[in-house]
Order: sequence, then C-alpha cells, then structure tokens
Amino acid sequence: MKKIFLFGAVMAAMTLASCSSSDDSQQAVENGKAPVMATKTAIGFEAYTDRGVTRSGVADVLDLTALQAAAGVAPADGGGFGVFAYYTDLKKYDQTYVPNFMYNQGVFWNTDKWEYTPVMYWPNESGSDAQSDDEDKVSFFAYAPYVFHTSAASGSVNDATYGITGFSRNSTAGDPIVKYIASFDAAKTVDLCWGVCADADVSWGKFQDSGTQTMTAGLPWLDVEHPKLIDQPLKFTFKHALAQLKVMIDADVDGADHAASSNVDANTKVYVRSISFTGIAMKGALNLNNPEANTARWLDYSGTTDLPYGESVTVKDGRRDGREGATGAEATNELPQGLNPAIVQNNPVTDGVTHTAVNLFAGGTGTVFVIPTGEAMTVTIVYDVETTNPDLTTYLSDGTTHGSSIENRISKTITWSEGTGLVNGKKYTLNLHLGMNSVKFEADVTAWDNTPITSDTYLPVNEQ
Repeated sequence: MKKIFLFGAVMAAMTLASCSSSDDSQQAVENGKAPVMATKTAIGFEAYTDRGVTRSGVADVLDLTALQAAAGVAPADGGGFGVFAYYTDLKKYDQTYVPNFMYNQGVFWNTDKWEYTPVMYWPNESGSDAQSDDEDKVSFFAYAPYVFHTSAASGSVNDATYGITGFSRNSTAGDPIVKYIASFDAAKTVDLCWGVCADADVSWGKFQDSGTQTMTAGLPWLDVEHPKLIDQPLKFTFKHALAQLKVMIDADVDGADHAASSNVDANTKVYVRSISFTGIAMKGALNLNNPEANTARWLDYSGTTDLPYGESVTVKDGRRDGREGATGAEATNELPQGLNPAIVQNNPVTDGVTHTAVNLFAGGTGTVFVIPTGEAMTVTIVYDVETTNPDLTTYLSDGTTHGSSIENRISKTITWSEGTGLVNGKKYTLNLHLGMNSVKFEADVTAWDNTPITSDTYLPVNEQ
C-alpha cells in the first residue's frame, strides 16, 4: 500500500505555519484548500512571533528576527527548534516507545522558510490496502532553541556547562528529556521553552474518514492522525519552562523604610559573603510531555524522579581569606561565582552594598532564569559589616587592614504578591533591604549630692 506522511509545525509565541508544496496537479480544491490524495506531500515552514526565546549558548532574549539570523544547519546551535516524534502505529502514545520518527530534529530558517532534513511524511493507512479502520498515530514534542547533539546514543552536546546540557538517549523508551543547568551569572543565563498545542483546542478533519480529531490546548501533540488537508499545520506554541528572577540589594541605615534611610558611613563597607535560596533549583531535566496544560514538568537532573523539595541553592563569592567558595558548584548546588563583584570584598576595594540599589547577581541586567520547584522561597544572606580602625589589633577580611569585621546571617521567607512559590513563565523581582542601625551614645553627668555623710573613727581607741 502507499504510505503518505506529512509534517508541519507552526509557532505562535514562536509559532510556525505551514504551506503546501509538491504535486498540486493531483489535488482537488475543497473549500479553498486541497485535501490529500495518494501522494507524498512535503511541507515547508513559515514563522512569526511576538515573544522571544533564547538559546543555550548565548544569553539574553532573541526575537524571531535574531533567531532567524543566528540560525543555521546542524551541527550549529542557536537557531530554530528541536522536535522529538514517536510513531505508535494504531496505538496511543505511552512511555514504552523510543523516538522512532524524529530525534532532536533541528528545524532551521533558510532565507524565507523553515527547513529540516530528512523530510518526514504522515503515515497513512486507508483504502483497500488498509490493515484496519484505525489510522496510524504520531506524537510530537518540541523545545526551543535548538541545540545540536554530538551523540544521539548518549544524548550528549558540545557544551554541558550551562543551558541545555543534554537529552535522553535515542534508545531510551519514554518521554523526551531536555537536561538543563542554570546560572546566576546574568551574562550566561539561558532561557528554555517547550512546545505545546496552541492556546485553544485544535480540531481538524481526519484523512481516514469524515471524523475529526481534537488536541488539547497547552498539552503536547499526542496521537495525531493524518490531517485531511495538505496544509493543516501543527501549531507549536512555545512556553517558557523557567521563571525569571531579579534581585536588587541596598543598605538602609537608621530608617524605618528605604526612602528615609541614609547611606553607610565612609569608614564602613558592607560585603555580601553568600546568599541561599529555597524554592528554586539550578539543575533539572525538563520532560517535554507535560500532563498539566502550560505547566512545565521538571524532574531531577537524572530525569527519573521529581525535583527534590527543601533543598537550598547557595551562591558563594566569599571572603578573600578562603573561608567561602566551593568547587564542583553545579554538582552540589553551591556556586562559587555569580554575585555582583561590586558587593563582595575584592582587591581593589569595592563599594560594597550602599544605599543605592544594585543587582545582586553578576552580569547585564541581573535577571536570571531559574527552575521553579513550586515551594515557598526562603532567602538566607550572610554579609560582613567592616569598619576600618587603626587602633584595633583585629583585621578586616582582607587580612591586612586593622578594624572590626562583624558577620551577619539573616533568613526570611518571601511573600510574593501572587502565589507562594515561583511559577514557570513568570517574572519575579525581589528587593533586599539590609536594615542597619548605627551604634549611638548618649551621656549625662549626675549632680553632686551635697547631703553630709559623717563618721567618727578613733585610731587607736583610747583605753580608760
């Protein structure tokens, strides 16, 4: 029997729309559109967007124009998007299948259209040669931006430091997994999106019979049967899988609120040693088969279990005496870098935290992408208040300047204006105000008490 395949993808908020191609002479016009006949029909791509996505190798947001300009062909990173597809014959998709139709298939912009190779076609069973009355099914999963895999057998990529660091193997049965490592350095921070059906349920006529099939908005394209029309696209809406977090920090001295406070004395510096967050993770695996509409399904980095709750993510730039900092940061959730260099003790001397609010994180705007765990956020900050004083024998954290260095450790559970924990696709801004009270003195002199107090004492006592 003849088999007909058709694949299209459309992005809205990065949405791709398809246009027909190939043998139009064999098509009949129906309601202004052509139904599929018994011929293979390849599909081209068009794209438009009103939102931005980023790629794993470059920080900051890319709009569609930038995404197209950066795009290329495999093994290039940074352009287009990746697709995993599972052919399940007449059965519905479940976790027993391997990606036997597409594995991290890169779709790239080329001059005026989106292209991918090898081109795939819809499986088709119909007519006298059909094996059953049920039509074959294919399930599609997508992510953006595309990252080239160096080995499908291992799911490895060129750079596994930050951003998209790997995929589930092509021989692994189950949902496709995208591994991810975040960064507190805003110059390295990377967005990650995954594709779902458009923001409304999608229905179309089936090629097999006069019936229709309906896909649920916000979920992957599961168990898709051959569409009746040759230009019926799969419309992938790419949702942000991460939460954006921006943290600002300042010092409020002797004031009830930020506006009323004054600056830190010129002889004193406030340096951040470390900061810890619960409610977020910096390593995880995104399961592209989300069961809850428009909600990212994050797993632990192995991709086998849920994200652990209650763990703390710590950024440690530290003192120069070596008592702070960590190696193997990504493996232990302790990052040795990522704080704004202006607020840590350094050489030459930095300003530290002042009354002027600055980004807590290093690089760019200070906005980073983090993995939300769904639990409440608690912030624990450790900072030093250091005052130069040559009359003291003690030293500041630089180990050479005499003065007083006092460590402060403060914890606070954060109450957000919307909800308890961070949610994927939302932006959060946290303003940290380090409240400081200067030590003040008052003095008074007690007046003399002029009441006479007498005592008679004989030295020695005369004996009679």
